[in-house]
Amino acid sequence: MRAQVGDRLVVESPRADTHRRTGVVTGVRGVGGSPPYQVHWSDAEKGHDALIYPGPDAHVEHPPGGTGADAEGADAMQTMKRWNVDVVVAEESEGDSARTWAEVGLVADDGTALRGHGMARKHPTDLDVPEIGEELAVSRALSDLSRQLRQVAAEDINDHSGLPWRPT
Repeated sequence: MRAQVGDRLVVESPRADTHRRTGVVTGVRGVGGSPPYQVHWSDAEKGHDALIYPGPDAHVEHPPGGTGADAEGADAMQTMKRWNVDVVVAEESEGDSARTWAEVGLVADDGTALRGHGMARKHPTDLDVPEIGEELAVSRALSDLSRQLRQVAAEDINDHSGLPWRPT
């Protein structure tokens, strides 16, 4: 990992219930752009500066148009894509039981469109907490979408390399 002053340090969150941290590199203490870095964090700890040795969950982002420590002249480029996932949830109740369905859809820039489906059932003796059914149905739909996306990646690897790849 190499950085220079002005680059952004991003530390991904190890847990789903917390956000990733981002900060601006204000100083490089290592040789040739290597850590440790002096970082001004831009999250909830506004104004907080720290000396950091980034772990494997961190990466450096160079500002657009900048050279960056890892750039190789004019040939270096950075791309960014945004994929949006649409989530639809529906619930059907019958007496003391209920079923919740979820459908998640992904449409990528290249036109790839995938839909994942999930369902959860409420047993008549379970407490009536709709959020639990929604969470389970959506998580199952996302899991289905994830499986489909791994399959698309496996097919792309096979098409481009001629070697089969089996997602795990």
